[in-house]
This record gives sequence, structure tokens and C-alpha cells, in this order.
Amino acid sequence: MKKIFALLLALSMVLCMAACGAKTEEENLTSEVVTAANGETSAESTEAPEESTEAAETTAAETTTAEETETETEEETTEAAKKPETKEEIVEFFNASVNKVKTDAKSATRNYSKISLAGPTTLPSALSGILRLLGGADKFLGDQLAKNSKGSETFTGSQIKNTYPVENESWASKLTVDDVKSATCTEADGKYTITIITVADGKSANIQHGQGHAPKAFNVVLPGVVNDNIPGVAASMVGTATMNYPSSKAVIVVDKETGNVLSANYDLYWTINFDKAGAVLPFLTSDSWTIKY
Repeated sequence: MKKIFALLLALSMVLCMAACGAKTEEENLTSEVVTAANGETSAESTEAPEESTEAAETTAAETTTAEETETETEEETTEAAKKPETKEEIVEFFNASVNKVKTDAKSATRNYSKISLAGPTTLPSALSGILRLLGGADKFLGDQLAKNSKGSETFTGSQIKNTYPVENESWASKLTVDDVKSATCTEADGKYTITIITVADGKSANIQHGQGHAPKAFNVVLPGVVNDNIPGVAASMVGTATMNYPSSKAVIVVDKETGNVLSANYDLYWTINFDKAGAVLPFLTSDSWTIKY
């Protein structure tokens, strides 16, 4: 029984430390169109001046029509380029917009940061039996996570860099097309709503910001943070933690004219795996942001 209670303590400490780790990670964070036409016309014939004049007028009219057509085509091309359509264009636009938050925003308000279980946990049978006395493993862990959720808080200056995804980095996204499972952009009322869903990340014990898929755009809980906070005795029991990040979603609303992010919502899915102990703990962190310039 001592070993079972030790395992319970170890996993509870891991959970709490992981949540604290997540909190620390989160808190320390026209083209111009120019059309030129040279339409000089010289009348060399003196025998048919009226015909020459008529020809010149026709040429001038054709030139003007060509200029107008070219200008309209250029304007249509410029207008079309403003709204990202392909996955490549949407990802590029997403990166440019969220990265501007780090450099141009006057304030970034995190309306909330909620941590919850993203699905049923997998725990050793003995441990699950003990947690049943506390209402069940999922209820027990869910209650612990709820305590680590946070309410509204506004950040300015360097605090934005330390908190807005990705925390403690000068950038907010390094996503490439290969990191993105799907990307959509809709337009309404002078705003773009861009939705990005990342490719799922496999297990890793040492992934860092800017690597994999989700760690390139989300405030992920890194495996190093979890493992660094597991006491030696507990580590010998549960083993080394690995992390994987299922497909996660970011939705940003961007002002069409300025490219400024007005609001952002990040749903990050992350899972702690203790293979030695046979434990799988799936989590969801939902962050909502309002940005001002």
C-alpha cells in the first residue's frame, strides 16, 4: 500500500507541477500601380489630313481603353492579393499578423486561461481504485486543474512577449504549410477570421519551442518543464515523461486594412505520458485574447 500511495503522490505532484509549469510558461511569455503610355502621333501626310486626324483619334482612344483595361486588371489583381485564399497564403498571413502582436500591440488582455481534461485518463488499476474513493480519477484531476485556471489579466510592453503565444519568444508563430492540417479565411465587416488547425505531434521527451508543429504557435507545456519538476523518488517510479500534442486550433480575427489581430483564441491539446507507470493524462488549455494597438 505504501508503494501505491507513493505512486498516487507522485502522479499528483506531476500533475500539479505540470500545471504550474504551464502557468510559468504562460506568464513568462499596395502595391502601387503605374501605367505609362507614350502615344505621340505625327501626321506626315498632307493629302488626307482629316483621315490622319481620325486615325490619331482612334489610336488615342484605343490607347486610353488599353490603359483603363490594364489599370482595372492591376487593381483587380491587387485587391485579390489582399485576401489570403490558399493554405500557403493563409499561413503566411497568420504568421505576419500574430507576430505583429509582439512588436506593435499596446496591450494584450488574456480574458481567461482554462485548463481541463481533454478526455479520460489512463492510470494503473491500483491508483484508479484509490482515486475512486475521491470521486474517480477524472474528477479528482479535473478539480486540480480547475484550480490552475486563470481569469482576465492585461499585459503591456515586454509582458506581451513573455505571455502571448509563444511565451518568452520574440515571435508568435513559425508555422509552415507542413505544420498545418487545415487553414481557412473568411471575411465579414472589414475583418478576416482565420482558423488554423495544426498537424498532430508524436511523443517527445525533449521538444522545444519552434520545433514540431504545435510548439511553433502555441504556449505548449514542454516535457522538460514536467521532468524538471518531478522529484527524484517520484521519477524513479513514474519514469521520464513524454509529451505529445494532438491537433490544436487557433482562431484569430484580423482587421482587414491594418493586418492587426483584434482577438485570438487558442485551444491547445497536450498529453503527458508516463510509459513506465502506464499513465496517460490528456489535457486542454483554452486561452482567449483581446489585443489593442
